[in-house]
Amino acid sequence: MARPALFVVKATIAPDREAEFNEWYNTRRAAEAAAVPGLLAMRRYAPVTLDVGANPGSEPWQYMVVYEFESEEALRAFAASDTLLAMTRDYEARFAGAGARARFAYRQIFP
Repeated sequence: MARPALFVVKATIAPDREAEFNEWYNTRRAAEAAAVPGLLAMRRYAPVTLDVGANPGSEPWQYMVVYEFESEEALRAFAASDTLLAMTRDYEARFAGAGARARFAYRQIFP
């Protein structure tokens, strides 16, 4: 049985580009993501500060987008695709130098 896998992108963006960044992500990027084979969902998040006691974390990123794939194989196919390359080029053309980002991938291990 295939288990879901996640592709996570965390980003910060300069305040003067933030509105443009959010509009672009919520429209153009969301439409592109909807056409990716094996992608189940794309969701965007912003951090929430909580008082969690002795082990508080600190999130240095302003935004996180989670792409949920039906399987690790689908995620790997996307990671090696011309689609991701084109998406990356588009992002760089629009926002290079206006912030920072990091990418992460996860496979489900339970249940």
